[in-house]
Amino acid sequence: MNEPKVIIEEDFSLAWAKALCALKSNSWDMWDLVVTIKKPNFENKKAIKKLTDFAKLKSLILPKQVLHTIFPQRIYKKVNKGDRNKFYKWYNIFYNNTRKMPHSNWGTYFERMINYRTSDGRNYDQLGNIIDHINGRNHNHRASNIIFVPQIGTDSNRTMGAPCLNYITVQIESNEGNRIVSLLAVYRNHDFRQRAFGNYWGLCELLKYICNETDSLLGSITCMSSHAYVDKDKSKLYDIATKILNNDYE
Repeated sequence: MNEPKVIIEEDFSLAWAKALCALKSNSWDMWDLVVTIKKPNFENKKAIKKLTDFAKLKSLILPKQVLHTIFPQRIYKKVNKGDRNKFYKWYNIFYNNTRKMPHSNWGTYFERMINYRTSDGRNYDQLGNIIDHINGRNHNHRASNIIFVPQIGTDSNRTMGAPCLNYITVQIESNEGNRIVSLLAVYRNHDFRQRAFGNYWGLCELLKYICNETDSLLGSITCMSSHAYVDKDKSKLYDIATKILNNDYE
């Protein structure tokens, strides 16, 4: 019987490092890894540089590239709050250009959030509709809204090659009259060598976007990895994780 491993940390860098150490103690392979990030707005720039340098050395996808598959932070910074049409227009140009690259079958998370193909062939803006729903609420009762990533009945059943992020739940609650928004993300298969650090970062930026567009307070992020693993560079990654946990960047 699988017993979930629960990790709660202040920022996403510490969360990744603690999860990496948990994987090491379990032969680098684990079911039901649950990680909560309490302060999504905090970025450890030294830790980000450590993982970025590692990715460059190994010719891997950079953490910021993984971040942008979940939320195109760089593009959003160019538009005014609430200017969704302009944001989407610039994102679609960026997305169409990436389809010409060698990894064109990868990096479609945000695209599926705003252009999810329904069973009748329509494109549905899941994220935009959730933001509108939050802004249209008169009372901040507890509620949750789901963003689906796989196309139901198609690639959601494939073992490899399909999106590893299954869905995101946007959770809304109220505390002393303040609206608080949190995220729960569920991954079916989570690569902690090349993706998890950037995934955590991207989820933080996605939550910041939702809160900014709805005048809400930042809550927390909980990420459940149904299966988590590291397949290569284990000793180097463990060294990076221990340095992050010990705040040792010399």
